[in-house]
Amino acid sequence: MTIRQISRSSQLAQLNCKLIAAISAVILTLLFGCSHTEKVLIPPKIDLKTYNAIGVIAFSGNAESELSEYATQNFIQTLQSAQPGVRFLEIGSEKHVLAKISREQLDLHAIQSIGSVYHVDALIFGHLTVSGPKPKVHLSSTWQSMHAGAHVEASLITKLWETDSGVILWTNSSRGREPVASLNADTSGNIDFGASDPKESYGQLVPELVFVNTADFRSYYVYQKVK
Repeated sequence: MTIRQISRSSQLAQLNCKLIAAISAVILTLLFGCSHTEKVLIPPKIDLKTYNAIGVIAFSGNAESELSEYATQNFIQTLQSAQPGVRFLEIGSEKHVLAKISREQLDLHAIQSIGSVYHVDALIFGHLTVSGPKPKVHLSSTWQSMHAGAHVEASLITKLWETDSGVILWTNSSRGREPVASLNADTSGNIDFGASDPKESYGQLVPELVFVNTADFRSYYVYQKVK
């Protein structure tokens, strides 16, 4: 092969490399230049702003009335934080409301009557169930010491009705547990009681239950590829 032929081959090879590089750049531009990732706001599944006023019956439950009232207020606050401007009307306990509309249970006709009497377009009601402390005891492998603790459990079930039709628009439930006490004892009879008031633990648990329970009322962000 002559020097001229070698030079020409080298030029062709360089030209091919440049051509391949140019084609690759075009392909990459088409693949990545036409789309990019953006932070997109996803609206809540349930938009409460479509209702002029929403009635709230004080939540029922097997706990003390103060705890059920705390759950009611925390629920309202969480919804107002998620959707500012929504109008809520607290209409009292289930017993009080049913007595006012002369009904015995919260059925279809009761829901419609509540809407008519209190002038609300939707109605929210929930039930809080709590368990007593459940102990757990652990003995050391040498049987020289003992550790005991306890936890409480709670669940929250809520519903949203449309008062005009009486249909259930939404319902959800959440469940959780919290440690409430610890006790340490040894063979000499020395006892260290590190117990907290169960009411305090329930109080810590309630906001967690409410936050999980109200997820459908909150907007959130996701990252999506857009063109």
